[in-house]
Amino acid sequence: MNTFKIEIKELLARVVEVQAKNIQEAFSKVKDQYVKAQIVLDYNDFAAVNFTDINNQSKRDEINMLIKGIIDYLYVDEQKHFEESNNPKNHIFQKLERLQSLID
Repeated sequence: MNTFKIEIKELLARVVEVQAKNIQEAFSKVKDQYVKAQIVLDYNDFAAVNFTDINNQSKRDEINMLIKGIIDYLYVDEQKHFEESNNPKNHIFQKLERLQSLID
């Protein structure tokens, strides 16, 4: 009998309404609430489940994992710089946020 590794990934999702001056502030407020555990997703927020054979991880999955690692590494510093610079247009932080939302 062989041993296989199968990843089970559940997606929880919830729409949160927040008042803010702009979308960046809205993201910041919601992320802050989430980090402080003021927003906690649970089984009522279940959206989807995926099963993946990680024995033969696809190239696309590997790319997504590498991108996620880079985003995680840069995110906090770039967010700080973005906010200290008064939220300029076309800042790299906005691209990091968009990439993060696409691969999560």
